[in-house]
Amino acid sequence: MSHEDFEARDKFLFTLEWLLAVTKRYSGGLQFGLAHINFETSRLLGETYGAQKAAQKLDEVAHSLRRSFRKTDLVSREGADFWILLPFAPAEEKLLDKIKYIVDTASESGLQIVERDISIFLLPNDAAKLDASATALEFLAYLKKNHIDLASNEVSLPARE
Repeated sequence: MSHEDFEARDKFLFTLEWLLAVTKRYSGGLQFGLAHINFETSRLLGETYGAQKAAQKLDEVAHSLRRSFRKTDLVSREGADFWILLPFAPAEEKLLDKIKYIVDTASESGLQIVERDISIFLLPNDAAKLDASATALEFLAYLKKNHIDLASNEVSLPARE
């Protein structure tokens, strides 16, 4: 991951921790969206392009996402997973369509060979009631593991040659 990716990840995690603390302290009022984009079978990317080239292609997706969203929206990359934090969540369908278009377009450079799953979470939801001592990383892992039950919307972009 690039230096910019590490900085973006730190900023993202700090902001998410703060938002989770605020939602625990004040019930209601504050809403935000969280989108997860998972490039399935990232090992296939590494085997096809080599680890360095696959990482570079994933960096390009991160940069495309950062350029396409507002300054107040934070994009974080962790391996082949991308998270987008959106204060004051916009209409679900518009967000899903925007992310789907960006990911599909950014994937044209070779990442289309793997399935890409997109999950949209409107928070706070039941996941926000996770143990008060849970970190932002634990919260993200919980969402990723339970995305079928917790996501308000999901779409899968199939792999293509």
